[in-house]
Amino acid sequence: MALSKEKQQQIHETRKKQILDAAMELFDTHGYTDTKISDIAAKADISKGLVYRYFKSKEDILYALSENIEHCFQDCAEQTSAKEGLRLFGLRLLSYPYYQDYIPPFRVFFTAALKDNIDSSKLQFPITEESMVDYFSKLFRRGQEDGEFRTGDPVLFGDVYFKYLIGSLISMNPGKSGQTYHPDIDLILSLFE
Repeated sequence: MALSKEKQQQIHETRKKQILDAAMELFDTHGYTDTKISDIAAKADISKGLVYRYFKSKEDILYALSENIEHCFQDCAEQTSAKEGLRLFGLRLLSYPYYQDYIPPFRVFFTAALKDNIDSSKLQFPITEESMVDYFSKLFRRGQEDGEFRTGDPVLFGDVYFKYLIGSLISMNPGKSGQTYHPDIDLILSLFE
């Protein structure tokens, strides 16, 4: 008995989600570069060939995860307060998985785009140092106009905030001591008030 088109579509979506969930977990724990398609297939408990039936490459899997990222950029920029937008961005990027604001694909894609030179130009909001500083400087400029931040060069503020986020991402991996770094978004933003 043949499956209905509706049932086939449901199976297709379920399998695709299974692959994306497995990839997300592996990208988040092992990094994009160190994760292979075979690892994703094993984690999803499917064959490597089946992964390729849904995605042409590991990069395609990463791009499929980017929908939440573009929503996050828009959501942060649309906050009524520029400071809250910057804060929300930082929380979503740097929070641990058990925090409410954590968006797994965001940190994974952000790290991969910067560290592994992934071409993020296919996204509405490409992730490059230049684009991120520009994004943050617009929020700082808006915050200055609204009296949330002190007078100063918003591009410099955006650059400093970007560098803080990158440094925090690097520091979040437990070192040899096993201690983890817990970034303080409110503290860094208070430096601009």
